[in-house]
Amino acid sequence: MSGRQPSARGTAADRLRWLWKWLSRWETLQLRVFGTTGMAVLRRTSVLLLETTGRRSGRRHRTPVAYWERGGAFCIGGGAGGMTKVDWVANLRARGEAVVWVRRRRVPVVAREFEGEQCEQVRAEAFERWPGASKYERTSGRRIPYFELVPTTPDHAAG
Repeated sequence: MSGRQPSARGTAADRLRWLWKWLSRWETLQLRVFGTTGMAVLRRTSVLLLETTGRRSGRRHRTPVAYWERGGAFCIGGGAGGMTKVDWVANLRARGEAVVWVRRRRVPVVAREFEGEQCEQVRAEAFERWPGASKYERTSGRRIPYFELVPTTPDHAAG
């Protein structure tokens, strides 16, 4: 990966992780009550609430994540504003199952990480949708992982 590498102290986003956590709680409340967030409206993007189980703690964690719908599934990327480590990514990789809250609906999903050529296609689509994603990759010094979240019941398919 070319571009600037994070310093020993991490990226600016890493140093502001405490602020991200606070804002995430506020966005979580907005998603649960209104089905969207103020930032989603301002940025004209869709945001879901991803609920994962901690790989070590076993506790439930909720994280607002931008998404788009693709073939009956939800697509998300682990850019996390340029952070070097993203907990929900590690939790998804460890468990493979999660719950998303979309427009105030609870949807159980199975996560599949995109790989190879398909990952490149999804990455290009993400960069087109969210121009900031390429900056997050440069800032964090890592490739953003992308996941397909497939609803486990047909009545909960994306759309």
